[in-house]
Amino acid sequence: MRRKIKILCVADEVDLLVYSISAKERFGDVDLILSAGDLPDEYLSFIVSMLNKPMVSVAGNHDSPDASAKHPLAGAGILESASGRDRSGIGRLSFAVRREAGLRILGLPGSMLYSGGPHQYSDRDMSLRLAKLVPGILLRRLLGKRGADIILAHSPPKGLRDGQDLPHRGFSSFPWLIKVAKPLYFVHGHVHVYDSRETRECRLGDTRIVNVYGHRLLEIPVEENR
Repeated sequence: MRRKIKILCVADEVDLLVYSISAKERFGDVDLILSAGDLPDEYLSFIVSMLNKPMVSVAGNHDSPDASAKHPLAGAGILESASGRDRSGIGRLSFAVRREAGLRILGLPGSMLYSGGPHQYSDRDMSLRLAKLVPGILLRRLLGKRGADIILAHSPPKGLRDGQDLPHRGFSSFPWLIKVAKPLYFVHGHVHVYDSRETRECRLGDTRIVNVYGHRLLEIPVEENR
């Protein structure tokens, strides 16, 4: 049996359509909230309190040093828990997987290394961190399942609507990860969009890559009892 999961995605900018007393009227029917980073906790807490739905977030390059979940199994490719959820209800993911609303979500924080900030990684460092996730992803692929339903990242994949400057350049390991994990969506922020006519979406294979700068609504069909 299939059903649709409705998701509110936010990133990078406090959006007044979301940060509003009308938020519940506009977005009350969503099943899940995803934050792709660089947003104040007060804003994220407001969204959670207004909609009363689970939130999963990743840290952006402008977020505070403690904005990622710390867990001894993070990065091992086998973590699937609700750890990292703070009192505000914001579930934070850092190189780990969480299941929410029937979806497996893999969280990848940060941007390219450009100033030594707490959530910045060299291309090589990101590749090494992702390599630790591969055994868990491949096991699921061998079982005929997706490595993840959604990859939630702050930065885009390299060469897929990323920026030209170093801070906004995508990671070269992300396209490879998409090909291995075969998620339905790769959700990211970081690349600002100022023109409503600008394309926010592209594809790599069967995966839809979506820039959710500001806010974006997604609907994902899922199988019950997977």
